[in-house]
Amino acid sequence: MLERKAREIDKLLVESNFSGSVLVEVGDNVILSEGYGMANVELSVKNTRETKFRIASITKQFTAAAILQLVEKKLLNLDDKLSSYIKDYPNGENITIHHLLTHSSGISNLNLEDDFCEILKEDNPLLGLIDKVKAQPFEFSPGEKFSYSASGYLILSYIIETVSNKTYDEYLQENIFDKLSMKDSGYDFYKHIIKNRASGYELENDELVNSDFVDMRIASGGGALYSTVEDLHKWNVSLLGEKVVNKESLKLMFTNHIQINQYVHYGYGLFLAFGEISGKDRHMNYHSGGGAGFRSINSVYLDDDTKVIILSNLNDKTIFNKVSSGIGNIVLSD
Repeated sequence: MLERKAREIDKLLVESNFSGSVLVEVGDNVILSEGYGMANVELSVKNTRETKFRIASITKQFTAAAILQLVEKKLLNLDDKLSSYIKDYPNGENITIHHLLTHSSGISNLNLEDDFCEILKEDNPLLGLIDKVKAQPFEFSPGEKFSYSASGYLILSYIIETVSNKTYDEYLQENIFDKLSMKDSGYDFYKHIIKNRASGYELENDELVNSDFVDMRIASGGGALYSTVEDLHKWNVSLLGEKVVNKESLKLMFTNHIQINQYVHYGYGLFLAFGEISGKDRHMNYHSGGGAGFRSINSVYLDDDTKVIILSNLNDKTIFNKVSSGIGNIVLSD
């Protein structure tokens, strides 16, 4: 049955003109781990399971785990006030780390269409970006409701740096990537030579074009990482196996902290869904990501002991959603 499911998924990906890499695990069996389409069209380089993709907002899982590691080390607390780390932050005495982790701080998102050129020339652009966030009006009072805020995770990456005395990328490298042997993951610095890094593409009037350039430092802890399907599989297995954070911290990541809608809550760095999926009520812990040239999703179906990782270097919502829902229907069918 698993071989049949793998063949059906492969057929779906080929027929959908999917570009990227996919890994599917059922129980302890990785039934598919393959690349599709091109990592670089101009150079005729194919995607493989070792291709490195920008994972965008899946980064938030790593940022949340890093914060919880620092809690375990008693270097910070989840109820710490933002004003403890950025003294002049507006309303900072009412915003906690918990609020930042759960998108309930009321801090609005940066407009990623803005010009960040001058800020990114600064010695510490993270501080410049936070100053830009500080100048924006609040959407609501802290703790009032959920509103997705990549800016909140940008601030969390600054808190990680302040507490650990390491840069965000150094902290993740030493405390997560190296420890889990995630050798193909890291911070997507555009200046670095990163072997097997995929180029990003868009469709314009059904024609493939190169995506716009984005300096991922503007996202930092909210979306700046790259990885592979194989490395994200190591991450999933290690996280669930309490090798990243302890049992209590993992429970916090998987707790329904704030409601988004009837079926979805937010934990720490994760969307937590429960409802009808592929004909049956299921729990699905996941995070998706997207941006210029890339789309991604990392999904764990706890009741079915199933994991699905999809990384794409084609930012096309129609193709990606077709593939994502199609794989789910195939792998979860009886």
